[in-house]
Amino acid sequence: MTESTNDGPNPRNIAAEHLELMQQIQQLALESGQLLARMYEPGLNMPPAQNIITRINELDRERDLTEIQARASGVPPEWIDRVRTLGQRGFLWRPDQSLPDLAPTEGRRPVQRVAEDIERLKDMAAVDVAYFHQRAADPALRQPESAAGDQFWRNMTAVWMRAGRTAAAIGMNAHERTKLWTVTPGEWERRVHRYLNDHDGNDLRSRWHGYADNTIAADARKSLNSLRRAGRHGPDIPLPDMPLSPDQMLAQAHAAAKTQPESSIRQGDLLASAVDAALPDEPASSWSADSLTPDADYGRERGPDASGGPGP
Repeated sequence: MTESTNDGPNPRNIAAEHLELMQQIQQLALESGQLLARMYEPGLNMPPAQNIITRINELDRERDLTEIQARASGVPPEWIDRVRTLGQRGFLWRPDQSLPDLAPTEGRRPVQRVAEDIERLKDMAAVDVAYFHQRAADPALRQPESAAGDQFWRNMTAVWMRAGRTAAAIGMNAHERTKLWTVTPGEWERRVHRYLNDHDGNDLRSRWHGYADNTIAADARKSLNSLRRAGRHGPDIPLPDMPLSPDQMLAQAHAAAKTQPESSIRQGDLLASAVDAALPDEPASSWSADSLTPDADYGRERGPDASGGPGP
């Protein structure tokens, strides 16, 4: 099955890296959907069914990681959603396949970017803590991961720095920042326990390694370099009011793992609420930088470089 073209951005005018990632997402969603359809074929006995379920889980994990990489490289979320949906509906990728137009977001776009960075930091902390607990309980997950852990930390630090610097650059006031920065104990409990209860060790490992991809820090550095050129970032520029540091987020998420969650909540709803809460009545500024989109050592005495920003 192929999808007809209509008005919208033509993939041939999009960066080759973004095209490749979107094609992978659509293909993985297509293969997973085809296998899921086989599960409903009459006469399918148990061993083949179990093999199909295993393969579906593998494909979905690979797609999750590819989507994380796509968001980190700057592929718009609307396009990621579109190609995933097309694949799930059985459509093959086409070179001339259309994608949704991106709505004008003057004023809202920088706030959305800050909200996405804060959401990513919270999710990274929750995944890190859940993976830490799974590794403690599962010997199969205890292989050394110090290099990946260091990169995970650099990624968190880079995203944290970009969020705080961007919020200051676009003129978010103290009230707006407080709304976006605040994370209640109940929210940490819901986030951490969602991963502890709904995801197995292999899934957590895949998600954690997705967040340890060095493209995340590289993408953040592009934005920080833009801020540096604009005189908004650098060793001589004092830090503005910043979000919770990575150390603070990890410590709070770690504490939440020891409690019982109040209730479950969808991650997309959390992000939407954060954006709406932080968005002022009038755009603060039209400033825009480059877009975004562990083996955890909770006693580590590492902290963000408050002056110069993250390393590689």
